[in-house]
Amino acid sequence: MILDLFRGGNAELTTEEIAASLQIPLSTCYRYLKVMSDLGFLVSTSGSGYSLGPKIILLGYHLQQNDPVILVAREHADSIVRSFKGTATINRAFRQSFICIYVRHSRHETRTGFGAGDAMPILSGANAMLIQAFLSRHLQKKLYAENEAELAATGRGKTFEEFKQGLSAIRQARLCVVEGVVRRDSTGIAAPLLGPKNQILGTFSFSILTEDLTPEIEDAIKLRVHEVGIRVSDILQRAE
Repeated sequence: MILDLFRGGNAELTTEEIAASLQIPLSTCYRYLKVMSDLGFLVSTSGSGYSLGPKIILLGYHLQQNDPVILVAREHADSIVRSFKGTATINRAFRQSFICIYVRHSRHETRTGFGAGDAMPILSGANAMLIQAFLSRHLQKKLYAENEAELAATGRGKTFEEFKQGLSAIRQARLCVVEGVVRRDSTGIAAPLLGPKNQILGTFSFSILTEDLTPEIEDAIKLRVHEVGIRVSDILQRAE
């Protein structure tokens, strides 16, 4: 998809670069770009270059206002950062990744980085492992086959069955705690957000500096995050 090409440092692409990436004729590419420009998804920049258009910002605004997961879970994100020092995120599962769709920081939070619109692969970390746990066996097996060496090296399982057993425990607990994976200085605590038939829609997570995480604070955050996951999932499942 054309919009997928505008990632990272690719803020501006030429018609030729887009056509080459998609392996389509220039004439076809010109037609696609005209349609997307007319709709506001792209804007023409210098020369024959294109960048993302204002319609993307508008859709992002509508997402923040109307996404059902945000509507149900954001009050909990706003609340937990008033109780604990750290960062709360609401994340949506998307293909082989998850995307942050809502973020809140506590008043004295100094860490920045992962925020709304950022995406990460579902390979490591609390959010990723939770999403893995609620994937179908077929998708779990595919994920393991594609990343077997890395998963085995990080203690996730030397065989698929070992990997699956670890995910089964996470699925049963409906909670995952991981230290020092996404950030070396931080611990992530996450719970699944489930839709109809226990379909994984995303996660609710809280990240805190590991040095601030006493056993008492950890227990309190785990309980809070777990409860949020249960409550939000119950509403999302009843809404369908």
